Amino acid sequence: MKKMMKRMVSLFAAAVMTASVLVGCGNGASGTSGSSAAADPALTMEQGTITMDEARLYTYVMKSQYEAYYGNEIWNMEVQEGVTFGDSMKAMITDELVQMLILSSQAEDYGVSLSEDDKTSVDEYVESFKTSVGEDVMEEEGITEDAVRSIVEKSTLAGYVYQAMMDAEEVELTDDEKAEATCIKVQHILISTTETVKQDEEGNNVDMTDEEAEAYRTSQKELAEEVLQKAQSGEDFKTLADEYTSENAGFEFSFDKNGYDPVNYSYMVEPFYTAAWELGEGEISGLVESDYGYHIIKCISLNDEEATEAALSVLEDQRQSESLNEKLVAMIEEAEYTVSSEWEAFKIESNTEETETESTESAESTTDETETSQESESAAE
Repeated sequence: MKKMMKRMVSLFAAAVMTASVLVGCGNGASGTSGSSAAADPALTMEQGTITMDEARLYTYVMKSQYEAYYGNEIWNMEVQEGVTFGDSMKAMITDELVQMLILSSQAEDYGVSLSEDDKTSVDEYVESFKTSVGEDVMEEEGITEDAVRSIVEKSTLAGYVYQAMMDAEEVELTDDEKAEATCIKVQHILISTTETVKQDEEGNNVDMTDEEAEAYRTSQKELAEEVLQKAQSGEDFKTLADEYTSENAGFEFSFDKNGYDPVNYSYMVEPFYTAAWELGEGEISGLVESDYGYHIIKCISLNDEEATEAALSVLEDQRQSESLNEKLVAMIEEAEYTVSSEWEAFKIESNTEETETESTESAESTTDETETSQESESAAE
């Protein structure tokens, strides 16, 4: 069965599940947080309304995720003249909320709804968020329990609608695309040249000298030439691999013309897959050198049907996703909605007072450490 590549997932539901890592990360988006009734609108359109507490909630989660990686000083940075990173984030959040509303409003049209399990999960998400973030932080940020529930429900429905739209999205792969997705199957022997560590007389691991490393690589190449001759003379390839190949090097691989294995989601190194694709079925390569050593490759099949089917499925999903996302971008650009004055005034920016306090404390700490160091040096003299 074809695996769906769901580009549109329940972002907020996932964030709630990991809310515990966000505690203390959010510093509050400045503006008018918590100053109005929960039901005041932020965005109003034909499909429905996003309230201010829903918008603040979504902002809090997104802001906290970014600050967990980049700190809280990023929001005032200019990404282009007159536009801060906070401005850019708010525009992105607005687009995502509009898309969520557009998609979730089509749930009935696509015959999707929240199951009893979904509703139970929503309840669990709400409780998880309240426990992890804390009701005091929710009050400070202007976030209500109803907002958590509403956004998770909308986000979950939007994900279901997106998947239904993906199922209905028709794409046709070209002959060239199908050819690119075709996967070969090869077998492989690797004579490694990476083991350039030796044991000294005391049993400690030490690096080889340059001369020793060069001699080692030369001997490994000579060994690889011997193994290649045995393989080309008809000795069993698997037996040779068991005897000579480097540990954990792997024996059998399938991949497309770009070296991608769609079953194991991995890539081959460039010299390896390029040489492999030059072989005919049943042929054995010469020595193929990579950073890992000397490869000897035997082509088993010019079309591994299982891997090729997986590659075609992945490619079809990608094309469906690209096609649908183009339509969603157009939907957002064409959507008509009203932005409330409160959401218009809402800002995502760094807490400059906290940043200045942290800088002052850091400077004072550095000064104290310098003075202590100087006193210690004087005492030592």
